[in-house]
Amino acid sequence: MLDDFKYYRQALGVNMLWNSYPIVFILRDGFGVGPSGSTFTILYWGLGLLLLMPINIFRTIYLPNRMLFACWFGFIVLGWLYWKYYPSINGEPERLRETLTYIIPLLFLFASMYYPNNKVHIILIVMVFYSLLASTGLLYSLTRDPHWTFGERAAIKFAANTQNSNPHAYANNALCGILASFIVAARMKSVLVKIFYYLVAIFSVGVLILARTNTSLIALGVMAVIYLTFHGKSVVKSVFQMRTLGLVAAVYGIVAFLLSQFAFASYALEVYLQAFITRFGKVIYTVTGVEVDQASAEIDYSSVNRVYSFRYVFEEFLGEGSLGLILFGEGYKSQFFDVPALEALVNQGVLGFILFNSFFFVMGIIAVQQFFKPANDLSLFMAYFSIIVLIALFSGARPIDLSMWLVYVFYIRFFGIYSSDSSIKPLQPQPA
Repeated sequence: MLDDFKYYRQALGVNMLWNSYPIVFILRDGFGVGPSGSTFTILYWGLGLLLLMPINIFRTIYLPNRMLFACWFGFIVLGWLYWKYYPSINGEPERLRETLTYIIPLLFLFASMYYPNNKVHIILIVMVFYSLLASTGLLYSLTRDPHWTFGERAAIKFAANTQNSNPHAYANNALCGILASFIVAARMKSVLVKIFYYLVAIFSVGVLILARTNTSLIALGVMAVIYLTFHGKSVVKSVFQMRTLGLVAAVYGIVAFLLSQFAFASYALEVYLQAFITRFGKVIYTVTGVEVDQASAEIDYSSVNRVYSFRYVFEEFLGEGSLGLILFGEGYKSQFFDVPALEALVNQGVLGFILFNSFFFVMGIIAVQQFFKPANDLSLFMAYFSIIVLIALFSGARPIDLSMWLVYVFYIRFFGIYSSDSSIKPLQPQPA
């Protein structure tokens, strides 16, 4: 453990960079620590980089996934050229902020190349506790927030505007906790340790429901289907083993006891689950016009923006735009669609569309490969988590976005990277 301490330090830095916002929002907006705005976020990333960098920089570096790197780096070079030579008619973005958008992800990639491939399981272990800390901090902050009301989506309201928040950061963080806990628990031999990780996973499911974001809940369902497709037989076989039955009984007993002590928890989950079903019905009604039920036959305004985005691209940009406009786009960050796959086409033309979306095409291929033959536990986690990254391609963020680029760098460095150290056996899940 002591020999691996430096890897735990570096693993914390990795998590602070690619999954920064849950902790940043709690410290900055929930507890009022540090400067407001993006300054605190940049300082947090800087601390993560310091933790990630080794004391001796003249040591072995490990190459990232070259195909993912080629796609992403080609796109950021094109983005930089557009920023400098083909600005939007809406004006040029703030120079310092845009410069950091390009520098910080490259620094993250460089620093992460010092992390050895045969120690990536430590990143998952740290991720469990990092996610648990963020989820616990969220619930504690909500109890201190006078503006938060029961039934509202669980998130930290921004200090600059108490009416706005970002529940997606906490839903995705909870999803990390669920996946990481199950994967780490599967390789643990101690029953007590397994129970702890399973309880963290169940707690994270509760937080995921409280955050009530469509994409994360749908992604969790898709992940469950994929897992059962690949491991259905082994799951059924292991269910009837005495050790598994005892483990399930112990976890069920602890959860039942906790719910009996906190009766509001089961009521809260029921209320939020019903709210999710109603909101999902609104999304279907908005996109298709199909009325799921009378209560959900209302417009979902977040979906309206995406419907408009598709109409603009296919009816105006492609339907009425000139050949030159289609080839080269409308300019750097000209349009904001919240649909990155389409925004790359409209702002940076055909080449931007190809370079940006090829990254996700390659990611999907690697994910399928990792489902069959994972390089390690971290790559297996990333294969499942890639589901929500791919969903975000049509549901949120921007093609040129610092926070998303840090997620992409995380995948570039660690996804599908097999260890060259033959003495290190691949991490295999242990039976329950």
